[in-house]
Amino acid sequence: MAKAQRVRTTSRRCWRKDHADLVVVLGYAWAESLMVAVPDLIDREAEPGPVPKVVLLPYPRLTRGTLPAALTGSQYPRHVRIVVPLLADDLHLPASTDEEMVFLTFRNYLEAVCAWTNDLYPHPSGVLHGIASSVKARTWRSKTQANTKALTKRATEVLRNAWATEVLLNSPRILGNDELIGFSNLWAPVQAYYTVFHAIRALEIVQSGSDGPVTHQAVLQIASSRVASPSSPFVTPWTARVLGSDLGWRYEGFGGAAIDPSISNLSAPNAMNAPSLLAKALKTTRQEQITEHREGWLKGLKTTAGTARKTLPTNLRNANAERMRATTLFDLLWRLRRRSNYKEGDALLTGALSPADAANFHAALADIVAATLLPAEIYLAHLVGKKALSGCAGDVPVPSGLENYSVWARVQLW
Repeated sequence: MAKAQRVRTTSRRCWRKDHADLVVVLGYAWAESLMVAVPDLIDREAEPGPVPKVVLLPYPRLTRGTLPAALTGSQYPRHVRIVVPLLADDLHLPASTDEEMVFLTFRNYLEAVCAWTNDLYPHPSGVLHGIASSVKARTWRSKTQANTKALTKRATEVLRNAWATEVLLNSPRILGNDELIGFSNLWAPVQAYYTVFHAIRALEIVQSGSDGPVTHQAVLQIASSRVASPSSPFVTPWTARVLGSDLGWRYEGFGGAAIDPSISNLSAPNAMNAPSLLAKALKTTRQEQITEHREGWLKGLKTTAGTARKTLPTNLRNANAERMRATTLFDLLWRLRRRSNYKEGDALLTGALSPADAANFHAALADIVAATLLPAEIYLAHLVGKKALSGCAGDVPVPSGLENYSVWARVQLW
């Protein structure tokens, strides 16, 4: 029964096999939606008979104690069933399938970045204006000479690639509805990553005067080193970095925000917990990076008997992990891009609990991309001149209706 799988409980699913006169939902304000949902979750074949009464107890914090005395009276001759969702007071409606869990996790990570950014850079005209003001206030402006670099033909090609891909990323927001966006989420992480990938490439091409990096790891290495530099145009949360290993994780560039390493990936993002959620996202990304390095670190290792090692010693793994570069938001985008194509495409396609849920994921991803491009564009405009960069942006044929979701909306902020 598909619908019954939408709600997961800490106890057994009480409505599946036994009758109950009363179903009590312990939770927070969000649980009001379950007052309608729970009766629909009754397995009619397994549980013929009347639908039980559903009562919501909106406790400020989820508790797992006994039922209040008022609900244990004899007016309910059959035993009372208690539904305790896998949520604390600040958690989303739980996912049940693996696809839903993956989708919810990444949506939370993306929305955390947006929530934190909106809180850090409030502005009457929108968050991009706030970010632009903060970027321009950084010390790089006084340390970097203006109009000293050329916007080469190759740099303009790479930039237009980035900006055109951003238009493709945003097109479902205008050309379709929430249902279409649900399908577009399968490729949205790919478009998001390559938009940022080409923007960083263009920045390096202009600064170095060469053709710039072409591999993913080279670009991610550059991004990791740039966000850690005082002369970087990037601001928090793009400066956030996770280093270290199982011996100890280090959180740098979080702007002094307190980090709760124990936060659940199911926590509903808000301005207060967003730094911790991003830290969780970067830590789990780093853990995946360490796992991916395992085969390379194991290659050539011998046992004392001279045979090839099949396992990597923990101390060696940790030592190698400590030497790895910092993991950043750019790595999170790369992780999501790879998963969408090679690992968990179904999660992005079917993991959303509703079309609106899918649209929220897409909007958060697209907003992060725009906010990531802006510091790079401001820096480039400083190096090559705003007129030259604006001319390049003007060559991008942005379709009508998408102007506000394209580089054209940011030119005034450079």
